[in-house]
Amino acid sequence: MRGLLRAVSDQLKLALAIRSLLPPRPEDMKARAEARDARFRNLLRYANENSPYYRKRFQGIDLATCAITDLPTQNKSEMMANLDDILTDRALRRDDLERFMSDPSNIGLYYKDNYAVCHTSGSQGQPAIIVQDKPAILTTFAAQFARGKPLSRRFLPHLQRLFKPARFSIITQKPGFYPSSTFFNYFPERARRFLKLQRLSVFDPPDVLVEKLNSFQPNFITGYTSALETITRELQAGRLKLNGDLEQMTNISEPLPEAIAQRVEKAFGVHITNIYSMAECMALTCGCQATHGSHLNDELAYLEVVDSNNRPVPNGTAGSKVLLTNLYNLAQPIIRYEIDDIVTISPEPCQCGSLLPLVKAVEGRTKDQFWVDVDGQIRDLPYYVFLLALHTETNLAEHQFLQTGVNQFVLRASALPGRALDADKLRQLIDQSIKSEGFAKVIRVEIEIVDQILPEESGKIRRAKNVFGPPPAVSSGQSHALADGG
Repeated sequence: MRGLLRAVSDQLKLALAIRSLLPPRPEDMKARAEARDARFRNLLRYANENSPYYRKRFQGIDLATCAITDLPTQNKSEMMANLDDILTDRALRRDDLERFMSDPSNIGLYYKDNYAVCHTSGSQGQPAIIVQDKPAILTTFAAQFARGKPLSRRFLPHLQRLFKPARFSIITQKPGFYPSSTFFNYFPERARRFLKLQRLSVFDPPDVLVEKLNSFQPNFITGYTSALETITRELQAGRLKLNGDLEQMTNISEPLPEAIAQRVEKAFGVHITNIYSMAECMALTCGCQATHGSHLNDELAYLEVVDSNNRPVPNGTAGSKVLLTNLYNLAQPIIRYEIDDIVTISPEPCQCGSLLPLVKAVEGRTKDQFWVDVDGQIRDLPYYVFLLALHTETNLAEHQFLQTGVNQFVLRASALPGRALDADKLRQLIDQSIKSEGFAKVIRVEIEIVDQILPEESGKIRRAKNVFGPPPAVSSGQSHALADGG
C-alpha cells in the first residue's frame, strides 16, 4: 500500500509541475510575474538562512525589497572555493561529493537519497560541482514536458502517451556525471510510462548508430550538433532508414549553425529545436518550435545579459557575458553567477507566438573541430572524450587541447595556486577515457604542464584548438564547431 501511495503521489507531483509550466497565455502573465518574484524572494531568504556564504554576502541588503542588481555577483572560482559554505544542507561536503562521483556505480543514484550531483566539463576553466535536490530535478523535466514540443491539449497533455509511449533516442556520451547525462540519469520513474529511452554514444561508429536507430525507430532524437550531422549523412546515404514516425529533433550542448540546422531539417523533414542550458540551470530554456533560438523559462531563472562591467545591454545587442540566477534549486543557490557566453535576446516577440523571451543567439563557447582517422575512415572527435578524463582532477586551473597532426593531440595544463599537477596521472586519466571509447590504438596525446595558458585576442582561452587543420577529405568551409555543455 505504501508503494502505491508513493507512486500516486509522484505521478501527481509530476502532473502538477507540468501544468504549472504550460506555455503562458496573455491572461497568465500577471500571475507568472508574481510567482517569479515569490520564487526570487524565497531563494534569497532560504540562502540567507541556510548558507553561511550567502549570509555574509547579503549583509546590509534588504532581501524583501532589493532589486536583483543590488546583489553581488559570483564566478565559478569563488563558488568552488566556498562550496561547503554555499550548500544549504550543512551535512554536504565537497570532498564527499567528489568521492561519490568518482565511483561509476553511483551514476543515476541520488546522493544521500535526495541530491542529484554532476560536474561541469571545465571547458571554460575549472570544473564546477552542481548539486540539485529532487524538486529541482522534477522542475527540469516538467519544463521540457510542458514546453519542449507543441501540445495538442492543455488538460492532461501527454495522456495519449500512456497507450503509445514515445520513442526517444539520445545521442550524447556514455552515462556519467556530466550535465546532459544527468538529465537522463534521473529521469522520473513515473515519466517512463510515457516514453521509451534509447541512449546512444556519440562515440559509436556510424554503422552502429544506424543499426540501433533503424531498430528503435525513434519519434524524437536529441544529440550534439556533431552527432546530428553524422546521422544526417547516414540518412542521405540511404543507410539510416526511418519509417516516418520522427516528430522532432533537438540539439543540445553545442552551437547550431543555421546552415547545419537547415541541412538536418531538409534531410529529416522535421524541425530541429535548440536548447541553451548549463549544469547550473538545466531548465533555463526550451527550444523554439519555429526558429532555432531558445525560449527563456523566465519564471525559473533570471538571465541578465551584461557588458564587461556588469551593466545590462539592450535586447538585440550581444552582451559580453551573462549573470545567471537559478530560482528553483535551493540546494545550491546560484545567484548572479557569471558565465562567459555571448548572448543576444531578441528585441521582438518571437514569430512562433510564444510570450517567453527568445534567446536569439549564443556565442562564446565555440571550439575547433577535432577529427581522427580510424582505419582510413575520417570521424569527428567530440572534445568531450578529453574533458571526461579531467573531471576528477580538482587541482586543475586551466587547460587547452591542441590537435597537432593526424590522430595527434597535446594537453596543456596549469595547476591551481598552491597545487600541483602530475603529468603521469593526467596521462593515465586520458588513456582510460580514450580506451573506454575505443580509441586506445588510434589517438596519441602528449602532456605539457605549464605555468599559464594565455588567452586569445578576445580575452578568452580556447580550450580546444585545431592547429593542424581539417581532414584531407573535408574543406575548411565544411568543418563545424564543437562547444561545451556536456
